[in-house]
Amino acid sequence: MTLAASPARERVVRPKRPRHLSEAMRCETAFRLILSECLEEVATNHEALSSGDPTALHQTRIALTRLKAAIAFYGPMVADSEWTRLKSELKWLSAYLGATRDLDVAIENSKGLPEERMLMTARTDAFEALREALQSDRYWQWFDGMWDWVGSGPWTTRQDPRAAQRRAVPVSVFHARRLARWHGKLCHKSRGLQGMGKNKRHRVRLASKRLRYAIEFSEGGLPADVYASWRDVLKHLRKGQQLLGELNDDEVRRKLFESADALDQGADEGKAGHQRVHERKRKSQLLRRAAAIYRKIAE
Repeated sequence: MTLAASPARERVVRPKRPRHLSEAMRCETAFRLILSECLEEVATNHEALSSGDPTALHQTRIALTRLKAAIAFYGPMVADSEWTRLKSELKWLSAYLGATRDLDVAIENSKGLPEERMLMTARTDAFEALREALQSDRYWQWFDGMWDWVGSGPWTTRQDPRAAQRRAVPVSVFHARRLARWHGKLCHKSRGLQGMGKNKRHRVRLASKRLRYAIEFSEGGLPADVYASWRDVLKHLRKGQQLLGELNDDEVRRKLFESADALDQGADEGKAGHQRVHERKRKSQLLRRAAAIYRKIAE
């Protein structure tokens, strides 16, 4: 159960600052800049999100996904007990954001259909729960805790030689090595995409997002010719992520209808059967296109 934050409580306004990575920049500096950008995006969208704006919701989720990708990218350098606690709180927040966003997508894909009203009602309930979370002390403690952790968390003061070395590695060296590793892992995971189950396919989608954001983070931190080759990969990643996203949206929408017995209530058996045939055909087409994209990524 969450507690409502005091209406009189004033928030500290942190000025937005541009992110400029350079090849010689230390990894600890780059990490702080990237995470600050993500948190500033969350802060920028907070008021509109609390008012129910679907675009602000989408942008907040992207910012938090980018935040998690950056933390995973820098891995051992920033892993500590405080992040473990903050990660648990982020999971709590993401559950509310995800439930509302899933309904927004389902509503957009159901315009003019009988189930649209049912989805709108569910969205109202989900958003009320999200707004309560956004106005709670628990949320603000997490948000302020993230800023404190980025600036002065336990990871910043580890004195062992290996930890100090990780913080001091130049961006150009670390990013080149890390991007190559993540790219190799994605290529391995995406093999046989057309025959994958939804869980493995979901992991490919998550790995795609992370690599995409890692490449975007690396702009300015790699030599121009090196980054140019990653830009080609980025172009394919965006296409692949879109296709896998459409597959995921279809799956979420189908689950929402099944949980509400929407097919039984709003369609006869013949119509439902026709819908299943259409869904299988669409899934096959999307998977075929996605598999072709991921083959290009692996080239």
